[in-house]
Amino acid sequence: MDAPRPAGPRRALLLGLPLAALAAAALLFMQRDDRPAAKARPASAESSADESPRRRDEPPPAPPAPPPTASAAARAPEAAPDIDPEARAIDSMRAALTTDPEEVLRLDDAASRDVGDSPRAAERGQLRVRALVRLDRIGEARSLAEDLVERYPDDPAAKSAAAYMGIHPRPRGPSR
Repeated sequence: MDAPRPAGPRRALLLGLPLAALAAAALLFMQRDDRPAAKARPASAESSADESPRRRDEPPPAPPAPPPTASAAARAPEAAPDIDPEARAIDSMRAALTTDPEEVLRLDDAASRDVGDSPRAAERGQLRVRALVRLDRIGEARSLAEDLVERYPDDPAAKSAAAYMGIHPRPRGPSR
């Protein structure tokens, strides 16, 4: 059975409104001025005689670069003091984790050679666990996470690696 069709004024309204909206949009589009609006120019010390008229198809000239500020100079890499090499390695490992997990393993190996068992070794281990999982080396990742929890039981990064792998560490102390 067919659906009932609207009759009379309601049908005219249902058909007329969309058509009227399309007609209004077309009218506005046709009357649109393609010329850019004239912008007020700030008064400058430069003379207007130096400015040559541009052709319409030429791009506008680029605005002059602002002078460097003191804070921009302080943020420059050469002005920044040399940060801890292990911190730099951890930052690089975090950046490479989603795009290149093999690079994470290489960076961790290099940092382990350079700084050994440092206070941030558990954090490096956590990143290594995540990289191993991304490489589908789940057994290695689980073993490393277990080792991290055993070596650094109170470190949040070791606990995070264990939770990531679904490891529930045994409680310390005498068993009941």
